[in-house]
Amino acid sequence: MKVLVVHQWEDNQKDDAMKLINQVVSMAKEKKLPKGMKLDKVSVSEEAKTAVCEWDVDSMDTLMNTAKQFNITWKVTPMTPKVLYEHKIL
Repeated sequence: MKVLVVHQWEDNQKDDAMKLINQVVSMAKEKKLPKGMKLDKVSVSEEAKTAVCEWDVDSMDTLMNTAKQFNITWKVTPMTPKVLYEHKIL
């Protein structure tokens, strides 16, 4: 299932948020994410204090239980979006 996870932090949480995001990206590149979890894309806007992680996971529970291990202190909003439009090159 496709899941978007939106991270929003305050100024004093930026270093911790960026550290976690970089750690997760490294884990994905090194193929060290837990079974059933695939990180498709990470987009960050430091100006907006927001990151969006696009996941393909077996279940939302797996993703959220894994996230709890990182002691996240900023706002995290997971969602399963419904795609209304997607441009595809034929």
